[in-house]
Amino acid sequence: MKRQSLIILVIAAMLAAAGCANKKKVTPTSTPVLQEQMTETQRLEAEQRLAAERQRVQDSIAQAEAETARLRELERQRIQDSIAQAEAAKKAMVQTLYIPRMTVTVIAQGKSISTPAMLRWQRGQGMLVSIQPFLGMEMARIELNTQYVTVIDKINRRYSRLTYDEMAQMGAKGTIDDIDAWIDQNIIARRNEPQLTLQVSRAGINGTATIHTSSMQTDASVNLQPTNISGYQQITLEQLLKGF
Repeated sequence: MKRQSLIILVIAAMLAAAGCANKKKVTPTSTPVLQEQMTETQRLEAEQRLAAERQRVQDSIAQAEAETARLRELERQRIQDSIAQAEAAKKAMVQTLYIPRMTVTVIAQGKSISTPAMLRWQRGQGMLVSIQPFLGMEMARIELNTQYVTVIDKINRRYSRLTYDEMAQMGAKGTIDDIDAWIDQNIIARRNEPQLTLQVSRAGINGTATIHTSSMQTDASVNLQPTNISGYQQITLEQLLKGF
């Protein structure tokens, strides 16, 4: 009996030892599985955060592009409105002027000349002054366009042509826009006066124009066709003025 009891105790001890060994083998293998599950969860969370950040950046870019497009459209509309207002203001201005009766007095080189004259003007195109001392017969003409100032002596068939830069060197600085502004301020703005007296002093030439406003016509039909100067002799302005 003692031998059997001893054998049973030995077998029980062996079984207990085997059970402990199995527990030692099973327990370590569960740790890598848990770590792998945690790593997969972290990876999914990282991907979700990355996707959310990517979406946030895309949304920010889309909002910035939409705001830029909105501001660009506002600026384009502002420019169009400004252009439309400028065009409307320009259309509201007097575009042409015709003065069939005026008296021009010019003092130059110690001489004084007073003569009847006629004026035609078109905004942005130019102006001409026709000197007509004898019953509408044209003796001389001054033509101004966008490039040149031309003074024509029709009696002696001579002319002088200067650019605005050349006129500026002589002390008569200006452009076609300056001429338009001068017409606006000195004639059109005063066209309700019974008579206008204008003073002009440029390049050593003193001039006075007396305009009979009762005959002034605004937005009238004007013809600024230049004089045919073929066969005319070109000379300097000083030589031309001496000949009058």
